[in-house]
Amino acid sequence: MVDHDSLGPAPEPVATLGEVLLALGGRLTRLQTEILAGLGQPLTIRQYRILSRVDAGNTSLTSLSKLARRNLSTMSQSVDKLVQQGLLTRKTSESSRRTMQLALTAEGAAALDAGNRALAKFTSELTTRMPQELQDQILPALQQLFTDVQGDLDDR
Repeated sequence: MVDHDSLGPAPEPVATLGEVLLALGGRLTRLQTEILAGLGQPLTIRQYRILSRVDAGNTSLTSLSKLARRNLSTMSQSVDKLVQQGLLTRKTSESSRRTMQLALTAEGAAALDAGNRALAKFTSELTTRMPQELQDQILPALQQLFTDVQGDLDDR
């Protein structure tokens, strides 16, 4: 369960939706960062996302770079670290010798599973006092905001 007292002093009341979204985004990122760092195999949020995306079938450096909106060299450095940690493998693609294909190792799959379980527990604890009816009302609005933000990023 989330210990709200350990999160520091109560935040100042915020007046606008924008301020709430900014404060919430920052707080959630901080808490997720701490959760992932505390795993048996510590992960950063970027590492967790890479493992998740590879597990979902995005096995090329190019596709990972596009999804993360990062340049190839930045993504390559992150992937290299995961390979060195034994969480990913990198091999030449069977369809194109110029393409490297990424895959989770058993350790990478275990780290991803641990991250998924820890973040699911966090989400459950975070929403436990929120009635299901309210969750059902908020979810479509948050999904729309996310889609709009993604569209803004695509336009840049």
